[in-house]
Amino acid sequence: MTLNAAVIPEPDLLHWNIANVDRCRLAHLPPGDIRALVRSNEELPPMPALAKQLWALRDDDNASAQSLAETIQLDPLLASQILRRANSAYHGGVRTIDSVQDAVTRLGFNTSLDFALALAALSPLRTPNQGPIGRDRLWQHGLRCSLVMQELAKQQRGAIQLPLGLVQLSGITHNIGYFLLGHLLPEQFHFLSRLIASNPGLSLPTIDRFALGVEHTQLGEWLYDAWEMPAPLLLAVRHHHNPAYKGDHEQLVLLTGLADSLLEQSGLGLGGCHPTEDHDRFLARLGLDPTACSDVIEHALAETPLGPRAP
Repeated sequence: MTLNAAVIPEPDLLHWNIANVDRCRLAHLPPGDIRALVRSNEELPPMPALAKQLWALRDDDNASAQSLAETIQLDPLLASQILRRANSAYHGGVRTIDSVQDAVTRLGFNTSLDFALALAALSPLRTPNQGPIGRDRLWQHGLRCSLVMQELAKQQRGAIQLPLGLVQLSGITHNIGYFLLGHLLPEQFHFLSRLIASNPGLSLPTIDRFALGVEHTQLGEWLYDAWEMPAPLLLAVRHHHNPAYKGDHEQLVLLTGLADSLLEQSGLGLGGCHPTEDHDRFLARLGLDPTACSDVIEHALAETPLGPRAP
């Protein structure tokens, strides 16, 4: 007799035992070696051509707001997102603007460039839009995380010294591993998403390892390595759940992890649970006061410039 996976509820991993494993072995069979599936997949998306152009502008000392606006306008969707961002309550002034160059001027060159880079990097990944790690929810979580990180970096300049553009880019894209999983392996993505919804008391890396054998942070690292992304972003993607991380670009990694933890504590995470001791270690490692963090997240979330849909 064949078990029908559709009629077996997703397991509560906190109470998982050998009987469950035997009863559900067909319904919850691990999806194989995800590393092999990802690395052998012929549809692993290359870095988008537009992202390459934007990276070239980032390295060009002579780049201007006009050249950036002209590059952004090559993609109508990207242009509309930049305009939406510039006209949001967080960034907007009293006057609505309708040109990309005016949007770049209002946001600032570096902020506009790194926001455009994040959009360009995520745009080719066709991730399903259902469940706790659905596309729109990942996008909104990234925007919130980016904003919390920027506010902390601005208000704690003595303790945190990072370029705001890099902070923004890390915040938006740190969960790109989930985007990649949904793009390449939608069946495994849906299975993982259901497990996350069924197990709010466990951390996301714990659930990832049970469902996939790897963490979303590793998937993101593999993609960023293939795209030859800068080391600070690759390390933040890989280690943002690790409060014990020590090494290059340590502040960016820890700040990304802290913002992720703050959002989870505020009920605006992706699901799962950051251990309290991990949250406290992020604070201690960065030398930040919990009260200051509470003020920052309250301010940031009150003015989060969220769009209704992901790029």
